[in-house]
Amino acid sequence: MNNISFSIVVATKGRVQLLVELIESVAVARKNYPGECEFIIVDDSSEKEKREIIEACEKYDCKYFYYENAVSAKRNYGVQQAKNDVILFLDSDCIATENILNEYAKKYSDPEVAAVAGPLTFVGEDTWFWKAIEATPYLTCFYLPKYVDNLEWGVTANFSVKRDVFNEVGGFDSNFKKPAGEDVDLGLMIREAGYKICGSAESGVFHSKKTWIPFKAMWRRLKFYGAADCDLTMKHPKLSEVVLPKRCLLYSIYALIIIALSIVVTPWLLFAIPAVIVLENVIMSLLINANAHEKKASFSQQMMAQFLIHRSDSSYVSQCFKRGYFKGVRKQMIYYLGQYKGMLNIGVINTFVTYGFLLGLLILVGILVL
Repeated sequence: MNNISFSIVVATKGRVQLLVELIESVAVARKNYPGECEFIIVDDSSEKEKREIIEACEKYDCKYFYYENAVSAKRNYGVQQAKNDVILFLDSDCIATENILNEYAKKYSDPEVAAVAGPLTFVGEDTWFWKAIEATPYLTCFYLPKYVDNLEWGVTANFSVKRDVFNEVGGFDSNFKKPAGEDVDLGLMIREAGYKICGSAESGVFHSKKTWIPFKAMWRRLKFYGAADCDLTMKHPKLSEVVLPKRCLLYSIYALIIIALSIVVTPWLLFAIPAVIVLENVIMSLLINANAHEKKASFSQQMMAQFLIHRSDSSYVSQCFKRGYFKGVRKQMIYYLGQYKGMLNIGVINTFVTYGFLLGLLILVGILVL
């Protein structure tokens, strides 16, 4: 396994302290690995941060490249500079485990393996808001390589691929301008080309919660996630399923019904629009918590989780309209097989609440009009 050579590629901007911690952890992993490994940093930080990063690169034998572009393009550029057999992508807010390279090398001893994903363990302060994030579905993909051997794709915070396979499928699609969706797309292209992606439970990294916990950062992240969902559904239509319209879109239907009632009955009914939306989220949160196998979130955290999900969903719907992809409004991207179970569980609750509210509003219309 020692004849596997690695090129670690990290795209970054700022985050100097976190990046230095990553570089130091990788230095330990490189020391523990008897084979060849180079470390490539692709950066477009400010001048002051750039100097600090260059100093760290010089100290720990990393190759530094300045390249101002989107994350997907920066990673492609990093691969162009790489010379070794396997490309390992890591995020700048991660810390590599000391034997990560050895564990990845074990997987590549199987010639049929074209790519390997490792799991992420989130570390840092366990805040109220973090518990709300845990109640959303957005963390599942980071844990999958620990439990699943055969994967459809892997998160580029900790993902490796043979360089010739990466080049064969064309690398990251530069149409994904924001840091979301490009890793899913790469994995799907690798699988569509007939190659195998496997998980490596021992090839772990620790991922800082610092870049997730600020509400503003998470809000921005979910905007990117929602837009990427739409673009992925358009590019890989066979991997999507028709589901109920996003709840944020259903709120428009609720609002239209109430507006129509306010015209017929009284304008005071307009105040019912926010009340109905809040009540729907209260019922959803109560039902989800009641059906949870392991109750991790409080009611207030579950309410926040629903709020975060709406952010991603509304971005998805907005992107569908921007793209003119109107039929996509009722579609859901299927990212992994286990997602079906979650979709069925939440789908039953969602359907119950949605049709219950619509029926209730229609009964209210009948009572008030008649």
